[in-house]
Amino acid sequence: NASFAVEEGKVVITSPSKNGIDLDVEKGIEKISHQLILENGKKSNTATTIELPYREINPPLSSEDVEKLKINKLIGEGKSNFKGSPKNRIFNINVATSRYNGILIKPGEEFSFVKILGEVDGEHGYLPELVIKRDKTEPEFGGGICQVSTTTFRAAIYSGLKITARRNHAYPVRYYNPQGMDATVYVPRPDLRFINNTPGYILIQTKIEGTELIFQFYGTDDGRKIEIIGPKITEKNPDGSMKATFTQNVYDNDGNQIISDIFNSSYDSPSKYPHPGQEPILTEKPNEWSKNEWTKYKKEHNIQ
Repeated sequence: NASFAVEEGKVVITSPSKNGIDLDVEKGIEKISHQLILENGKKSNTATTIELPYREINPPLSSEDVEKLKINKLIGEGKSNFKGSPKNRIFNINVATSRYNGILIKPGEEFSFVKILGEVDGEHGYLPELVIKRDKTEPEFGGGICQVSTTTFRAAIYSGLKITARRNHAYPVRYYNPQGMDATVYVPRPDLRFINNTPGYILIQTKIEGTELIFQFYGTDDGRKIEIIGPKITEKNPDGSMKATFTQNVYDNDGNQIISDIFNSSYDSPSKYPHPGQEPILTEKPNEWSKNEWTKYKKEHNIQ
């Protein structure tokens, strides 16, 4: 496909399209079978070369398809701030963000954050950083990617798109203020998904300004109106646990309501997910531990 970007409010081609080739499997099998019959029983030290038949195919989006995109407006924008992040987290945010810049979402298509993200490991450019996993906060490749998914979620919300999958973090994370508008992801799930319910393509553009991550969704102006109520904290406890909520209302050009979704978030106390070096000292042997494991643990932690 051709690659596109938005410059001075207009869609421009950043990389031209190229025709591809499609192997003609049936004709290829015929040619190979025919050659095998010809060589049956013959001894030869010379390799045989067979030119496989193929046909040229056009890309779904060519350089001439700019008008087909129907992109004429910035329809929504999401922002988040990662101020105070350690260097590995910042590095991972940059790597993950680059995966989404220039992504096109077809009309009616369901966007999957995890599908586009792909593998998350050292081979794919990520560094170890803290992630929330099970009952701990521990280093793992890709820590910080949720900054990107959270910003994507906010852009989708403010674009009036239909959210089909979203989960809040286990506990409140300061990088995702205001609380209640975050979206956690982890391969293969949880995922962040939403549907392009606009009449044209959506082009994602990303940028980082200082410590602010910005996702911009460019698409077709269909006259919709978006109303976001909140987010607001509905419960806040001394241990850091809390609950938050916000509402997304979307109206079409005639004033008819097409979306009315409430997003409730329930956050545990951060103390339940200790960081490295913060793990509480056990006073009783866990049921799944062996006697030897418990004896070793008590010795390491000077437990009588």
